[in-house]
Amino acid sequence: MKYVVVSYDKVSEAVEEETDVSSVGAERLAELIGVPVERLVDAYPLEERHRAALSAWAGLTFAADVYDYFLEVEAD
Repeated sequence: MKYVVVSYDKVSEAVEEETDVSSVGAERLAELIGVPVERLVDAYPLEERHRAALSAWAGLTFAADVYDYFLEVEAD
């Protein structure tokens, strides 16, 4: 599986950027989202606490006033 943070423009809802965060690890991402790793198969909205953790773990920066962020799971 591939784990991607996708940013959507709040106005147009268009995808602006996709960032692969698979290196963070499925277990860690599942724990962050609050689901068992075997059920981490969907798209999940990223709240402030999620974004803060991903910022620390993956060095991402977020512009929550401009974009909505989701963790999306893609098949390899």
